[in-house]
Amino acid sequence: MTTLAEAVRDEDAEKIERLEGAMLQHEQVDVPLDHFFAHGVYIRQGTIPANTLIVGHEHRFEHVCVLLKGRITLATPDGVTTLAAPLTWVAKPGRKVFYTHEETVMQNVHATNERDLDRIEDELVIKSETWAAHQEDAALAARVQAHILSDRG
Repeated sequence: MTTLAEAVRDEDAEKIERLEGAMLQHEQVDVPLDHFFAHGVYIRQGTIPANTLIVGHEHRFEHVCVLLKGRITLATPDGVTTLAAPLTWVAKPGRKVFYTHEETVMQNVHATNERDLDRIEDELVIKSETWAAHQEDAALAARVQAHILSDRG
């Protein structure tokens, strides 16, 4: 059996993609986001419920992470560690997987002059093929459902 630490290593990126695919087959947890902008800075803040497993998109650049509230177990290519708020660190580029032991409030701080959220995502993260396929399937399902409902109408 592969451990979380082993799966996050760069050479095992396909295991993270399989984990993401398996997780996308289940109902997704709502993570409310707040967005803050200042000159050259974008902060994305999320409030994540307790007992949630998160597979993040691949970040293109290093960025600052701020754990404002909560306790998480974080897996990166450097290993697995448990972190508790308050804590600030510099995250390397790549994917992260973490589990929240309690309600968690976390910020990612990025250097960018962009303020359009779609453009920011394109600039800062790489979304996996698994994620893209899931989004396409969800959009198709929504169109089919809308068509069926309009025919009833």
